[in-house]
Amino acid sequence: MKNIGRIISVRGGVATVEFPKRLPVAHALLVTEDGSARFEAEEIIGRQTVRAIGLTALEGVERGSAVVDTGHTLTLSAGPKMMGRMFNVFGDPIDGQPYEGGEPRSVFGGERLAITAKTQTKDGLIETGIKAIDLLTPFHRGDSIGLFGGAGVGKTILVTELMYGIAGRGQGYSVFAGVGERIREGQELHQALRDLKVMDRSVMFFGEMDKPPGVRLRIGLTAATAAEYLRDTTDQDVLLFVDNIYRYAMAGMEVGGVLGKVPSELGYQATLEKEMAELQERVRSGEHGSITAVQAVYVPADDLTDPAVVTVFAHLDASLVLSREIAEKGIYPAIDPLRSSSLALDPEVVGERHYRVAGDAKKMFQRYRDLAHIIAILGIDELSKEDRVTAQRAERLQRFLTQPLFVSESFTGQPGVNVPLDKTLEGCERIMAGEFDDVDLDKLYMIGALEDVKGK
Repeated sequence: MKNIGRIISVRGGVATVEFPKRLPVAHALLVTEDGSARFEAEEIIGRQTVRAIGLTALEGVERGSAVVDTGHTLTLSAGPKMMGRMFNVFGDPIDGQPYEGGEPRSVFGGERLAITAKTQTKDGLIETGIKAIDLLTPFHRGDSIGLFGGAGVGKTILVTELMYGIAGRGQGYSVFAGVGERIREGQELHQALRDLKVMDRSVMFFGEMDKPPGVRLRIGLTAATAAEYLRDTTDQDVLLFVDNIYRYAMAGMEVGGVLGKVPSELGYQATLEKEMAELQERVRSGEHGSITAVQAVYVPADDLTDPAVVTVFAHLDASLVLSREIAEKGIYPAIDPLRSSSLALDPEVVGERHYRVAGDAKKMFQRYRDLAHIIAILGIDELSKEDRVTAQRAERLQRFLTQPLFVSESFTGQPGVNVPLDKTLEGCERIMAGEFDDVDLDKLYMIGALEDVKGK
């Protein structure tokens, strides 16, 4: 028998609903009788009353309207035919094509995986083909990776490149969650993946910025549910891309605001850490495969101490900090080698050679940063001979770690390159050993391996 309630009030995207018979379960999906609006039961405020956040636009929803308790939470109909498609938070296709669903799964997760020891080995490394990442912040299967940076430093471009580089080589499936994306950005990403011919190994979920905050708060969970389905049924590794996890935190802030919750530091909701953990802890390895998460993290005012940013840091295995200062020099990807880190950069995981080369490179960049102030004021000629050599080699190494990306070919006119890790290590070793001291900086800029250097 249907459990029907009545809307008492609608304020700021939140409906207060009275259920005379019985209260709905936590996170239950509520639907108006005419199907025009959907809600999620969020909190109980009386023996017969709940407050529910809107998952659709609430224009036209009137007080007294009947609301049906569906008896289940928000679910995704996950199946093999979702590959190559675009969906909303309800799992409905938004690309204009019919979709034959599959297994219904609650977006809040079902059976939790047992806690097991996480052992990282060299066999579990994921080569991205991007020199700066493979050298300084190697990825391991099952890791959570964050791409931190302010506006305009290349986070979305790097996410798209990683989707192409990994899915394009058949290393697994890609699931993309657009949290608070602009509609234009989502359209451009879909077009780019289709042009690069990797869309058939990808599935995309969008909760655009014009949607209610409840949608933006749940779209990441819907995408994580799809990733879990692919991990458990295909025996392949799955990469979950989230752009942008900061907007996920902002959606939680908005929901807390409309529910009347008292905010904590800098206006963020008191439940920020709990909500972040609900999503981050879905990134797990199972018996048959793993989920590796790559998350773009907007850094407001380039402040890495922002509470939302700090909360994300706590869940990560690797952090790539994109620097505005480095981007202004035309160095792309604009990865800051001294603020970026990875737990996989361990001699027992990457090997002694990789660990040594990465360590030597970071030492050189650190010394170069220490000398930068002197160089800016007095010029490089005022340095000692040893420091001058270090600075010149650091500049060459910095330029060598740039490379043209596949997703930016239409903008730069340069074809993208994929560089094997061995070639990256070899190139860094030779530059730091001084073999390219007499080569112009420009010849090392935006190339692949050292074999691409002209005139050497």
